[in-house]
Amino acid sequence: MASHGYAAFAPADVADAKRGHPACSLEAYAAERGLEWLDRNAAAAFSAADPGYPEYRFNVARGVLPGGRYGVLFHQLLEVPVTKWPNISGTLHATKVRLGRWWMPSLPDRTDIPFIGAFLDAPTDHSPAEAFDSKAVWIPTTTVAINVPETALPYFLTRIDRRAKHAPFDFPHQQRLADGWRLRAHGPVPDPGIDAILARHADDPYFAVHVLRGTVIVRRNGYLADLDELTRDACAIADALAAASPSEPRPFSDALPAPHSHHPEVTPGWRDGYAQLAARLRLTLEDADAYQRAFPGLGVPGRAVAVMRGELAPGVHGRLVYSAERNLRLAERARGAVLLAHDGPPTPPGGERHPDRHLVYEQRDGVAVLWSLRTAGFYREEQEELIERALEFARVRLER
Repeated sequence: MASHGYAAFAPADVADAKRGHPACSLEAYAAERGLEWLDRNAAAAFSAADPGYPEYRFNVARGVLPGGRYGVLFHQLLEVPVTKWPNISGTLHATKVRLGRWWMPSLPDRTDIPFIGAFLDAPTDHSPAEAFDSKAVWIPTTTVAINVPETALPYFLTRIDRRAKHAPFDFPHQQRLADGWRLRAHGPVPDPGIDAILARHADDPYFAVHVLRGTVIVRRNGYLADLDELTRDACAIADALAAASPSEPRPFSDALPAPHSHHPEVTPGWRDGYAQLAARLRLTLEDADAYQRAFPGLGVPGRAVAVMRGELAPGVHGRLVYSAERNLRLAERARGAVLLAHDGPPTPPGGERHPDRHLVYEQRDGVAVLWSLRTAGFYREEQEELIERALEFARVRLER
């Protein structure tokens, strides 16, 4: 890690920062608590919390956490972008900034002018970005993430910590909480009611709560070896945020209004693409925000970006839902799910994973949710195939 930028939130974390990876493993910890050990592999449906490159994550484990909720935990090198200084306020220790790749602006690009173009502009590097390829520092942290679908709409983009600035999470709306804690969000949000939990972490060099499109992310400085306290507090925060999230529950059989809400990350191209898909499948488009309010507890990861209702196959009625865990405008990936009315016993937390079918089955509130372990891009890719795959699974699994 000597060639990469690094920093630490606490003096005790400096050695880990310089080393660039944890000195401890969580494999035994995970085994003792019945968690699935993933090592450095990403956990599907937690991409809102995933740092993106395997070089930034370590000791990944997934399952029912101490505290009772299903989630994922891991050690993380938290990437903080740098302009002149790291774009996070507060004290950092042993800061070393790496310049990263030099990116020239792509417009105007005059390098294609014969003979003299190379003298007017240096070539722009368009090769794919790699780990540690940006001007940034990487800081040792421990992360716990929990999918809380109730929060996807009211807490769409929210950050709670004691730092004035923390790029790239400097959301425009600000609310002051007790004892110097600050909440920043996409707009006014309900009081989360977690003052007592935050008070327990007032002396932590770094403690933050992020809610990103339905995923609650709790992060603390350093590579913790015992995460029980952190996971219990993360579960309590998830419970509090779910309870504070307003909803308008409706029977699953009810038709919802036509699309009328504005999702800031859904471009006209995506809207048109989903409209064409609904027309091709002869389904009726419904308002994605109305769906989120009507069925707040259904466990499709992310915030809904498109909802379609109708006959998915002869005699089989339900919904086809697409949700985005990351910014759809930038990531251009959404996860599909088929929802069917079905009165079956509830599935365990986290649902049943069926990697051979690329599906997760969750049974909640009289609804069978079959969400894909694959995500879909802008083009057709897997839409019709998802419906066929989900209904074939439902025919076998739900009719036992």
